[in-house]
Amino acid sequence: MDWRFLQGQDTAVDSLQRDLAASRVAGAYAFWGPEGCGKATAASIFARALQCGGDSPPCGTCQACEKVERGSHPDVIQVVPEKGKKSIGIEAVRDQVLERAYQRPQEGRRMVFIVDDAHRVTTQAFNAFLKTLEEPAQDAVFILVTPNLHALPPTVLSRCRQLRFRALGRDEQRQILSAHLADEAVDFDKLISLSMGRLGKAFGADQSALEERREAALSFLNGLSAPPGKADEAGLLGLAASQAGGGSSRADVLEFLEMLLGLLRDILILEVAPDAVEPWNADVVEALRAIGGRWGVPGLIRSVDWVQEATRDVGVINTNPSLTLESLVISLRGTVGAAG
Repeated sequence: MDWRFLQGQDTAVDSLQRDLAASRVAGAYAFWGPEGCGKATAASIFARALQCGGDSPPCGTCQACEKVERGSHPDVIQVVPEKGKKSIGIEAVRDQVLERAYQRPQEGRRMVFIVDDAHRVTTQAFNAFLKTLEEPAQDAVFILVTPNLHALPPTVLSRCRQLRFRALGRDEQRQILSAHLADEAVDFDKLISLSMGRLGKAFGADQSALEERREAALSFLNGLSAPPGKADEAGLLGLAASQAGGGSSRADVLEFLEMLLGLLRDILILEVAPDAVEPWNADVVEALRAIGGRWGVPGLIRSVDWVQEATRDVGVINTNPSLTLESLVISLRGTVGAAG
């Protein structure tokens, strides 16, 4: 994966490439913009470029690039919450950042720290982190990734080079996909819908697998939206169990939850602002409208919170996926027709 996967983000990419070419890399960066626009992908590509030993970094073929790609490079640290925690607290920052920030790289050119979802870093942890940002080691680079720039303390932002990543429209995504997948038999509009506008997911995606996942998610939401007393609770629990059972991995469950969030986002758009924002799943608009009409806007808003909570539980806290999805069914049923 290289810079071409960030087409449409020319301003941010040009800035990063200029920094690399001029050996003027900042000690800290803040990558911000809407979900799915390529921020985390940009952080990974930039980390590869910083460690790359080949020409035109990232070359993608040297040992350093391959290690960063696999997530096994000892000098590229993904800062994550401690086990059982949803936020990135002071202990996580101490263990993963502060203890290593002034160490020499083991084999790379720099120490690179990537803090995805930086808005989940606690205030106490940011306070502990601040001195390191104020006086960074010469060969350390910090990359903070967030959809909400204003969730980061001003004292932290003032020490970061801020790069904005913008949302790409359907036409732009179609052009990018057609340029790189021209030799493949792909329905670009459908692929954009199924990947919900996330180019990183669209490239190399198994379109049939995405279709199956969306069909299951639509069926799940359709059943959930039935009026009180008329839902097939056993069937819904069975469908939830099927998504977490058998050969399903934790990653599969997270993909299912991500699809639910994307569909709920589109349903809310159709209910609240149909003329202002285009839904990603434009090919199933009528089915989404039917679900939204039965569910109700207040309940839909609450349902988004529940699915996000389940995503954090499965992806961060490592809860049992089957039990989490079963609990989600009960929670979501309680939001149908909910008043404000």
